Amino acid sequence: MTTVAGMIEAKLASQISAVDASAVAESIVGHSSHQAKQRFAMQASTVEIIAMAAYLVRLQDVADLTYDMFETANRMDEQPRGTPARAELRRETLEKIAVVGASLEALGFGRSPTTVPTQSQE
Repeated sequence: MTTVAGMIEAKLASQISAVDASAVAESIVGHSSHQAKQRFAMQASTVEIIAMAAYLVRLQDVADLTYDMFETANRMDEQPRGTPARAELRRETLEKIAVVGASLEALGFGRSPTTVPTQSQE
């Protein structure tokens, strides 16, 4: 049984996912004058503000994952080559690289163009 609250939550989630949070943020901070920034910020809808806040939280999560990845890579680098400890830390680092990459892609980063121009082989 679907509740009214559940329907509202689903509708809000749908509206939030439709917002390009980066574009909204750029429209606010992309102006040189304080007055323009303030005007565009005041024009942002509640849904847009929620979308920007959610995007910021997700970016913070990716930053934390990235920091952890670097820490693991640094610990790996401190281990002598060929040791089991280094091999294990390398495996962990590669896993963390994959997680960070997937997290960034989920946020819209790193998407390659659908067609990549090829260089001529003359």
